Amino acid sequence: PRARASASQHRPTMLRLDLSADVVRASHWLAEAARRRLPEAAARALTGVAYDARDAVRAELPSRFTLRRPWVSRGIGVVPARSTALQAIIYSRDAFMRLQEEGGRKPRTAAIPLGPMAAKARTQVIPRSQWPGRLSQRRSTFYRAGTLFERQGAGIQPLWRRRSAQPVAPRFGMRETVRSVALAGMRQRMDREIQRALTSG
Repeated sequence: PRARASASQHRPTMLRLDLSADVVRASHWLAEAARRRLPEAAARALTGVAYDARDAVRAELPSRFTLRRPWVSRGIGVVPARSTALQAIIYSRDAFMRLQEEGGRKPRTAAIPLGPMAAKARTQVIPRSQWPGRLSQRRSTFYRAGTLFERQGAGIQPLWRRRSAQPVAPRFGMRETVRSVALAGMRQRMDREIQRALTSG
């Protein structure tokens, strides 16, 4: 700013500031900064909120599902936003989670573990070698009324029961979690990123 000072014997010295020329220059600078930097700020804000939402979805999974391995949680990911494409995406790479989100019917018959298989399924992932298709090839096993049995000495033990496609109620809640996190955090992140964009060199 330009400063002009004047003084006399009859009044105190005054300092007068004239900012008109600087305001014009600042307006041009702000306009140019907005054109170049605000899309980048918006992309950073969207991406930050997307990662917050991803973390919230992952944190809620154990309360909604029985997870024996971490791969379902790790499958929740983010596609960051770009300044030329102001959209961030939160996704699950596991196709079956769409049914858990939207509900519907399972596309094929399911196998329900019974007896020792049910006990094993409560604490671990049953290996493929013990799935119904593999077990049914053994001489000691047989199907009856949709149930796979295994002969054990003089007795028999149920292992699996086939069940036709059943309705699945939506219980993932991913859409609602993402929406809640976005509504709570987007304004604050956007304000912070805009301030950062306009004050950076």
